[in-house]
Amino acid sequence: MDWPIKETLLENHDNDASGGRAFCGINSYNIGRPLLQMVHFVSLIKYSLNCLVANSYLLVVPLVVKIWIYLRMAERLGIEPGDKNSMIDMVIPTGAMGNLTGGYMAKQLGVPIGRLCAGVNINDITHRVIERGEFHRKRIQKTLSDAINIEVPYNFERIAFYTTGCNCALILEWMTVMERTQQLTLEKEWHERLKLDFCSARVTDDEMCEALRRVRARLNYIADPHTAVAMAAAMIIGYAFTEVSSAEEMMPVVILATASPCKFQEQMTVALGQDEWISWKEHHFPIRAHKTLQTREIEPYYFLQTEGAS
Repeated sequence: MDWPIKETLLENHDNDASGGRAFCGINSYNIGRPLLQMVHFVSLIKYSLNCLVANSYLLVVPLVVKIWIYLRMAERLGIEPGDKNSMIDMVIPTGAMGNLTGGYMAKQLGVPIGRLCAGVNINDITHRVIERGEFHRKRIQKTLSDAINIEVPYNFERIAFYTTGCNCALILEWMTVMERTQQLTLEKEWHERLKLDFCSARVTDDEMCEALRRVRARLNYIADPHTAVAMAAAMIIGYAFTEVSSAEEMMPVVILATASPCKFQEQMTVALGQDEWISWKEHHFPIRAHKTLQTREIEPYYFLQTEGAS
């Protein structure tokens, strides 16, 4: 979703003092980001998805991505697309459950996805609802994978909707209980139904860092902290990192990567050490990321409330 925003901000601009565009120090969280997303997706809806329900576009990209991933994996492993006997599992770094929901929607449409596995950090409400049926709110704790620090994943309502066979009345009842008590415990029937399609693993910061180092040593691949959560989850669940070339050799699994490590200097330094981070930054730092760092930074705008205004 960030791609059109970055293109809008960077493309064909020198970012100098003569009037070129520049980045704000809080660019990822300021008002410009949601506004640009709104413009981009309003255009998408207007020209391509005229029947799209408002807000559902947030799941269209994850849905399409999961279908694309399945097709690429099937191609690589020699699987006939659509073969129900050759399911592909997916392990997903999970916070608000958006990508998990996109994968589930793809599965509902008939894409032969096996288990959808949530890799979560110690803010583990998703893990607790999948493993124990307990959708109970708890206070957030700080982690090295802070983008998936979520108290209550709002997309659970969508997953529950499809899990219950689109039972609107039941979902309304569940969400009313959750809003009133901050706790929802699934009945055995629905918990067992949820576990047919989903599994999960809870990952500590230490386990995340260890997985990141292991994958670096074995595959010469450096992941960002959130992808490393999914890698650690895959190991906990029981998937192995091997160089197989066909689906017959073992159950294929996809681990979704979420971002470049270049965005997480502090966390990567903790996981790999200062020397390793400096080496990676010197030799593997993305060119576009270098361009971003060289972009002139401006102060954020402040909007002051007018005296007497409500």
